[in-house]
Amino acid sequence: MKIEPLEKKSLSDDVVAKIKSMIVSGELNEGDRIPSERELCDQFGVSRASVREGLKILSLQGLLSRTNAGTVITTNFSSILEETLALKILLNDCSYEDVTEARMFLEKAMVRLAAQRIEEKDLNIMSQQLELMIRAESEDNNDDYVLADIAFHQQIAKASNSRVLASLYNSIITLVFRTQKSVGYDKPVMKESIRFHGKILEALKKNDVEQAEKEMQLHLLDVQERLNHLINKETIKTGA
Repeated sequence: MKIEPLEKKSLSDDVVAKIKSMIVSGELNEGDRIPSERELCDQFGVSRASVREGLKILSLQGLLSRTNAGTVITTNFSSILEETLALKILLNDCSYEDVTEARMFLEKAMVRLAAQRIEEKDLNIMSQQLELMIRAESEDNNDDYVLADIAFHQQIAKASNSRVLASLYNSIITLVFRTQKSVGYDKPVMKESIRFHGKILEALKKNDVEQAEKEMQLHLLDVQERLNHLINKETIKTGA
């Protein structure tokens, strides 16, 4: 049997793996404040950019939370189970199209449920995330834009009040994060995405199930179209 070499992981993936190892070993416990970025750079021997990327991924997975005292461990073990499914997806060598297809299926279902079950607190959080997206776009802060974008969609998952669907969505959140980083850096894309998010939020405020699903579908189709354009442009450039 011929064993193919594993694809080299990014340094941010190493940061994620090492911090999770510290949680599993008991070196870091729930509520503990993690070391500073500089300390993590020295401890892991990686750049600050890699540390920041790793911390963002851990936050998206629900293992870290920012507080007034700093960034602390939340030890959301359900997130570790969700990541197991994400790992299976990655090992099956899925494409961006696969991720977007799965995202379309899940988010259309979740937004329909959210339109029926959403509460005022959910709407307030989503409004705040939309404001963060607008501010990040105006400041050309791509990283904060992507984080606010994904947080907006995660709140829809929570508002759907469907633990199974939310867990399935969270299992691909890292893949979605990487996809969004590929398309989210173009300013026109960001402006158009903000417009779609505003329409989705308005539909949810009105508990309009059909409109919420329609706007979500149009938004994700737009993301897919722009992603395909990006991939084709890169293919032409590299001659692949």
